[in-house]
Amino acid sequence: MDYDFTFVVSGVDVDDQAAVDALLENCDALLARAGGVDLLSVTGSGESAIEAALTAVSAARGAVPQLRVCRLDRDLVGVHEIAERTGRSRQNVSQWIAGDRKAQGEPFPAPEGTVGRSRAWLWSEVNQWLAAHGLDDGAAYPTRAEMAEIDVALATSVSVTLSFTAAGTPGFEAARERVVDELRNKHIPGFMEFLAGVAHTTDEKGAHVVVVAAPGEPAHGVMEHVSSFGHDVILITATDQFTATVLSTRGRLGPTEIVTVSRESTVGEWLRLVQENPQAAFALETSEALEEEVAPIQRRLAIAA
Repeated sequence: MDYDFTFVVSGVDVDDQAAVDALLENCDALLARAGGVDLLSVTGSGESAIEAALTAVSAARGAVPQLRVCRLDRDLVGVHEIAERTGRSRQNVSQWIAGDRKAQGEPFPAPEGTVGRSRAWLWSEVNQWLAAHGLDDGAAYPTRAEMAEIDVALATSVSVTLSFTAAGTPGFEAARERVVDELRNKHIPGFMEFLAGVAHTTDEKGAHVVVVAAPGEPAHGVMEHVSSFGHDVILITATDQFTATVLSTRGRLGPTEIVTVSRESTVGEWLRLVQENPQAAFALETSEALEEEVAPIQRRLAIAA
């Protein structure tokens, strides 16, 4: 089921055009500012509002690593705002509230509080009441109780951010983008759960470094890129299935066989070697014409979906 959310955020604002574009293009999310607060409006899918919210948050953080999602905006509305959103007069809305019109069924929701001398309601509760009369906006929102659970989850969870990178081999940009799209559209919840058990893959800003590779691109470029980091990284790709593999050039895990990867191998072929030799380390084939040395790379953890 799809739910609409508006989150209070920090770390980016509407003046950051790159962030605005990334959120819109990758998550169909809108960054705005109202009342001195930065807001992110996004639709999330899930079996519950809580699952949908956390999935949407994970996708947004993946698109813009510096984004911080603080809490849900409660979207409080007064008589004027209700009238605007329903296309009815303020007098009509006041009659709904007083029970003079549309008195059948549930009474109009109780106000959330007052702003100055005016009462304010949760739009989610007003919209639910309007649905019974065919006047709602067609969107699904979390309930009051679900809002509280989502805020607790956001407050108590460790903020997980992703930093996407790739080898410089040209010609594989579209294929890499398809890998990222598959992650965001299908695997974000499981991927974030996977990251909870992963250490040593973060950069100096605390973001997990995710190397994106197309299965058909040359393995040697990706291996050289992986070896350029002073810490572990997560390699993601999609062959017959989506895979995420933690790769390390740190000290080997005990006595380790070294498997040579030829310079003609693709990423898909290299990863098949990794799967067949899970305890091995992988060294790039060298030649006299190439003086650079790439540290052996070892798999530490992997998932497939």
